[in-house]
Amino acid sequence: MEKEKREGHIRIFCLGVSETFGFYESKDKEWPSQLGVMYRDRFPRVEVINASVVGLNLKRKKDYVEKYLLPLRPDIVIILQAYLIYFKELMRGGRRKHSVNKMIRKKGRHLKEEGDQKWVVYILNKIRTVGDTLPSLEGVIERCLGKQWSTRLHLWRLRRRIRKKEKKHLLHKKPMEEVPENMILEFERDLRLFVHYLKENHIVPVLSTYPALITPINKDIHKHILLATRLTYCIELSEEGVLDATQKANDAVRRIARDENLFFIDNDHLIPKTLEYFGDNFHYTDKGSEFIAKSFYDLLNQHPLIK
Repeated sequence: MEKEKREGHIRIFCLGVSETFGFYESKDKEWPSQLGVMYRDRFPRVEVINASVVGLNLKRKKDYVEKYLLPLRPDIVIILQAYLIYFKELMRGGRRKHSVNKMIRKKGRHLKEEGDQKWVVYILNKIRTVGDTLPSLEGVIERCLGKQWSTRLHLWRLRRRIRKKEKKHLLHKKPMEEVPENMILEFERDLRLFVHYLKENHIVPVLSTYPALITPINKDIHKHILLATRLTYCIELSEEGVLDATQKANDAVRRIARDENLFFIDNDHLIPKTLEYFGDNFHYTDKGSEFIAKSFYDLLNQHPLIK
């Protein structure tokens, strides 16, 4: 991309997080790339740039745009705002007032697990002590267990890792079943302030809800993905808490879009909630990225800048 924008060109910046970088997609199939290809032939004066930064806090997005994007003269910024890490940082930030380094109690009793399942894990752990001598043997044994046992084993391992992480971060408190209202309000306020900042700099904000695979309807079908979401993004929230966060954060996005009269697409509502479109809870397959790119393409084609 040239730093100087050509006369008459329109620059669209995509501002998401890791879902823009192709975790599961084939090469050049992440949604910003697919969106760029859609414009290349029909609207060659439209440039699509992936300006996403993994781990960029919503509270710091204004600083990032001011330092790195404003000099590139963006016309439109597409905002796909993740929320779980935002809530996690708020929760942990409050606890930093207290010491988190004090000794925690000795290992509590393990949750009851079925004897056969424990035996399988015991054998696999013994195999690991061999080191790299038999690197493929563990996989062979797991394949021999069959799909049902392999799934149960995977869930057991996830729960074990979750218990370990809960001990470290929750300090023997229970995970939250819902996101506190004050955190939803803070999320909404910060996102609204960022939208105002873009408008003040003559940039068109385009807002979308943040798509997630897991819903109250399919949560049992994709149990392992829901557990992995907790483990990866926000151990402070229970499984129900993760679902609550999805609903409330996306409701906040909908309110902002309505109140600010923004160009908006409800991708979380529109995208099919299947593994044909999702690789995990938040990352897409080729088909999922194509769906997201096409939704933005159809929406932006209605904007006067592109018509």
